[in-house]
Amino acid sequence: MAAPASRSKQDSRDGAGRPTLASTVVGRTIILGVAPAMVLGGALAPAATALTTQPSLEPEGIAASADSALPDVGTTEAQVETVEVSAAPVEQAAVVDDVTGTDPEQATETATAADGAVVLDTADADGRIAGAIEVPEGFQTVGLSWPAEIDQAVPEMQVRTRAADGTWSGWSHLEKSTDDADGGSAVVTSAPVYVGEADAVQLATVDEAAEFPAGVELSLVSSAQVTTAAATTSGAVAPSAATNGPTIITREEWGAAPRCLEPGTGPTWFPAGGGLKAAAVHHTVNPNDYTTVAEAMQAIRNDQAYHQQTHGWCDIGYNFLVDKWGNIYEGADGSIEEPIIGAHTGGFNTGTVGVAMVGTYTSAEGVKPSAAQQDGVARIIGSRLAKYGVNPDEKTVLTAAGHTDGGRYDAGDKVTLQRVFGHRDTHQTECPGALAYPLLAGIQDQAAVYAKQYAPQDPVAEEYTNLVQAVYKDSVGSEATAAQIASWEYKVSVSGGGVLAEAMEKSDSYRKARIIAAFRGTLGYAPTSTQLSGHVAGIKKGVRTVDEVEPYLLMNPLYYKKKGGTNGTYVTALYQHILKRSPTAHERKVWAAKVGSLGRQGVVEALWESRAAVGVRVKATYQHYLGVQPTSAQLTLWTDRIVGKYSEADLRRSLISSQSYLTRADARY
Repeated sequence: MAAPASRSKQDSRDGAGRPTLASTVVGRTIILGVAPAMVLGGALAPAATALTTQPSLEPEGIAASADSALPDVGTTEAQVETVEVSAAPVEQAAVVDDVTGTDPEQATETATAADGAVVLDTADADGRIAGAIEVPEGFQTVGLSWPAEIDQAVPEMQVRTRAADGTWSGWSHLEKSTDDADGGSAVVTSAPVYVGEADAVQLATVDEAAEFPAGVELSLVSSAQVTTAAATTSGAVAPSAATNGPTIITREEWGAAPRCLEPGTGPTWFPAGGGLKAAAVHHTVNPNDYTTVAEAMQAIRNDQAYHQQTHGWCDIGYNFLVDKWGNIYEGADGSIEEPIIGAHTGGFNTGTVGVAMVGTYTSAEGVKPSAAQQDGVARIIGSRLAKYGVNPDEKTVLTAAGHTDGGRYDAGDKVTLQRVFGHRDTHQTECPGALAYPLLAGIQDQAAVYAKQYAPQDPVAEEYTNLVQAVYKDSVGSEATAAQIASWEYKVSVSGGGVLAEAMEKSDSYRKARIIAAFRGTLGYAPTSTQLSGHVAGIKKGVRTVDEVEPYLLMNPLYYKKKGGTNGTYVTALYQHILKRSPTAHERKVWAAKVGSLGRQGVVEALWESRAAVGVRVKATYQHYLGVQPTSAQLTLWTDRIVGKYSEADLRRSLISSQSYLTRADARY
């Protein structure tokens, strides 16, 4: 198996000191070569050429190729520039009809961030005030901060930014952040807002501002974009490498800055002694229009810089973040291995894992978290809670560690919460957004499913390891890799071989193996890549099943020509291929005439679907999977079923699920 692209973090002990499995590692799926041999037309077909397995059949545990590009932290470090926000004297303010309705006028000597201040020097009849500055060096994230003692005097603010092409964005509300350390903070901030590449910013009060206090500061955060092979926008998250958990993009992958060496806010950024009990779900209040993974990682880097330099925290406040494509990112350092106390839900950080969805899911935005994002949130929550033996699909009682700004509870209050709860359940905030909050029940249910999957597992009996080996060998012609065994042995020990048989039937690797074998068994050569992909696409669309590829090829004029180019020789070849015998003279004469009346398709379908032909294939399938011929009763039963409403795939699943197959697999290996 290929080496991981970046560090592999392993947990050796859980909260009770028990040995645990490796938790997670970043990686992408590697390509595996197989040489399949399949039962086709009642006989074991010749081995096919190498195939590539698809993610649908890959185990949870495929590492990235070793050349996955990691960001150069030296070039991705986020920079925070801070400027003072102040209001101009009323008599010096320019009066306009609406401070939010027109773009700022570009004066001859426009103020810049280098001046160290943005002055709210525009006012309207409604009492709102606004001001703008240019930032020639550019930025991507903005936010406000102010001392806690002036909190009540700071009006609600909103922001818009100018892109490089000169267009101004819509207004974004600078929502007051209720993310905090359990012990609270002397600094109050807005949530950081990722705006993309911008070179100017305008601030405005949301409502009338009687006065504007001194001490408010604007933070402008910038960093370079990078790309990494560890995450994609494909909508499918790659499985982790040989682990019992989901793939996580590590801090090295997204270019995180180091955490401080000595956390100074109580227990924050140290492990919680009692492990994890619940998960708090957030949104990051960033616009949802980021279009690349590089932008998502840039937003996360900027958020970390904002949390560290504007909030004054030791690290990013969230334990994990999930983008719109379902990619999971490691947040606060150590969160993969330990129940790190973050700064996401003040008073309830201890014993909870904070998971933030990258985006804004308010009613005003009108966007819901994608299915992939919801799944990513469920995966990481299920994985982390499973380590501590916690079922996510329950309620729990948490004790508030303290009262923080916007908090609903005081220190010592005991609060009954769902194991997967929203930030708004403990604080006066819309987070994780009005359109995301109703989805938490479904995320909680799915997290419970993943928790069972990711739970530490007892050693699996060797017979189930051997069962996995046999299914791979019998299905795609090659024995299972160590990673494939690790993925499937526990599942088949619980659910039987049928679960793996079902996955095989739906996998592209199995379908390609069958198609290649069908081509070689009928036309004598392997299909081209175009032919192969075309038949796979047809199977996915329901044009034909994998068992119908072979008879489809028997109708091909090339097969007709290859077998002599006459109706008589064609019928003889069909009998030998489908029924495993030569036709009598009478049969040959009758069916040769039917080639002329029914065509090749009509003749092939009639012979292929006959009871005799079905019986031949039933016998061959028994021989291939069980090494024996079916009894008379078994032959009659399955012939009747396949002629009726059952499929040959049902027969394969039944045999693989049988005790006879398990016993034979154990003996073979």
